[in-house]
Amino acid sequence: MENRGLNRVYLDHPAYGKETVGEFLSRHKIPVQSNGRFVLYHGRPKGSEYKTLRPGTYLTDDPDSARFFAARDRGLDPGKDIEVIPLDLTADDIEPGIHITLRREYEIV
Repeated sequence: MENRGLNRVYLDHPAYGKETVGEFLSRHKIPVQSNGRFVLYHGRPKGSEYKTLRPGTYLTDDPDSARFFAARDRGLDPGKDIEVIPLDLTADDIEPGIHITLRREYEIV
C-alpha cells in the first residue's frame, strides 16, 4: 500500500488496526472536493498578521468551531473578535488525530 495521500497510514493501533488518512476523513464526514482536496478552517484573532501556519496548527471542519476554539482561551467574542481562514489542503497536509492538525507549513494567501 502506498503511504501517502489518502492511503497514508496515520494510525496502526494494536487492537483496532490500521486507519488511513482517507478512512479518517471519510469517517469524520469531511467532504472531498472535486479536485481531490479538502477545505478545513483555522481561527485567529482579528488583526493577526502572521502569514505562515506551522505544523501542529489546529484545524476544524467548520467555521463556527474554528471561531469558538480560537476565542475560548483568550476571552474573546467568537463572532466579533475572530477571523476564520479557509485552507485548501491535500491529504498530505492533514495530520489526523483527536484534533486535526497541519502536517506541514502552510502559507496564508
